[in-house]
Amino acid sequence: MADYNSSLPIRTEGDAQEKVQSKLVDYANPSLGMQIDSDKNAHVEVHGNSPAGSDEVLRLSELGALTPDGVYSASDNSKPGNVGLIASQRSASLGDSTQTERLTSVAQGNKRLLDVSIHDENGNVFSASNPLPVTSVDSEGDEVNAFNTSAAVAAGASVDLEYTVTALKTLKLSQVHASASGKLKAEIKVESAAGSGSFATKFVQFNSTANPNLLCEIHEHIAVAAGAKVRVTLTNRDTSPMDVYATICGHEF
Repeated sequence: MADYNSSLPIRTEGDAQEKVQSKLVDYANPSLGMQIDSDKNAHVEVHGNSPAGSDEVLRLSELGALTPDGVYSASDNSKPGNVGLIASQRSASLGDSTQTERLTSVAQGNKRLLDVSIHDENGNVFSASNPLPVTSVDSEGDEVNAFNTSAAVAAGASVDLEYTVTALKTLKLSQVHASASGKLKAEIKVESAAGSGSFATKFVQFNSTANPNLLCEIHEHIAVAAGAKVRVTLTNRDTSPMDVYATICGHEF
């Protein structure tokens, strides 16, 4: 009768020394074993193959979030993660399956500019037959219409009517109105800085008996600094005293 190789069954006990323990090791190098972290979880790194087939370790942030790289690199990231802006097809029911449109861009020096094409709400191109509606406004900021007057200015005499720009704001001077019942000269001046007392004349106008009202429209608006003054010097060029009027207009922002 042949001998039979047998082994004794393994008996375990409750203490750590007599309890049967096992470990996961590399079959070719048993010194390489799986570790257990202090939180009693197996320490396992997630590996995968790169587009070239080499083994790579999955990267995580400090919070454990995946960190895909969305910037293409021929040597380091030839299959970048699609983490940029993805446009959806127009649909009454938007969902994952409608997110199929990648946006395009162009390089201009150090800038990367997204391509933009403006269409109407139905996706139609604006054209001569489908124009873009536009509403014009004078300017941004707070409206300024500063009216001032001086009574009984003597013949040949002059008077200054002024507006001081609000602190911490800039005035965009757009027009000046001036009027009198007789002949009038109007000089429109701007102070170089707050409190400087130095004024530069920008415009000079004259009225006539037939056209007593003056209007100076400034198409390229003049920027006047905070605290500086706009001065309208009105000179009575008639033969008798008369009241004079001026309104300084613009926007402060």
